[in-house]
Amino acid sequence: MITVAAQDAVELPVDELALHVLEDMLRSGEWNSYNYCLGYTRDERYRENGGQAMRAISEAVQWLWSHGMLANKPGESNPQAMFVTRRGHEAVAQGIATVRSVNRLQDNLHPLIEAKARRQFLIGEYENAIFVSMKAVEVRVRQLAGFGDDVFGTDLMTKAFKSGGPLSDPAAPSGEVDGTMMLFRGAYAVLRNPSGHREVSFDDVTEASEAVMTASLLMRMLDKIERRLK
Repeated sequence: MITVAAQDAVELPVDELALHVLEDMLRSGEWNSYNYCLGYTRDERYRENGGQAMRAISEAVQWLWSHGMLANKPGESNPQAMFVTRRGHEAVAQGIATVRSVNRLQDNLHPLIEAKARRQFLIGEYENAIFVSMKAVEVRVRQLAGFGDDVFGTDLMTKAFKSGGPLSDPAAPSGEVDGTMMLFRGAYAVLRNPSGHREVSFDDVTEASEAVMTASLLMRMLDKIERRLK
């Protein structure tokens, strides 16, 4: 059984509780998810308060199945027969911050960012994932603005989005026009420029995933701009 107290199991986010369950499954060599949950029904602490803790454990086990950390055991007819997958082992080794960051990038990334960055992020190449994400943004800004390769970097962002620039919105208030320019210029300067000039270590996986999501947001803004231009 997990080392977390029953009340704490109720209060923990389901993904964090799920990792405790997964660690316990690996420690105990459990191979059947039904039997694993059944064990908690015999513990008086988990039956208190209408069995809230017991249900929390069941939710955590289901979360592990749905996120590919448990899979059906080959050769077993029992549908509850399971094993911990490679992804499950990685999750235990990497911890909850990495699990959450990877899940953040599983869905809803802009397709142009997903194609460039998702695989690199999943193998731990965080710096490269951010670099290629922001490079993709730069390439698209240049294409939409109609500039050549001689315009690049923060200069590109300024010329493209400044008042009267090819990507600025003539119907938007001046503050919004300036803000959009500064958003693109600032994101490029902070996220793309450093990696282009020196080795940068993104050892905070949460920060790295949110940097990739920032590039995804910029791409979605460019989608709207492209529709307006058309």
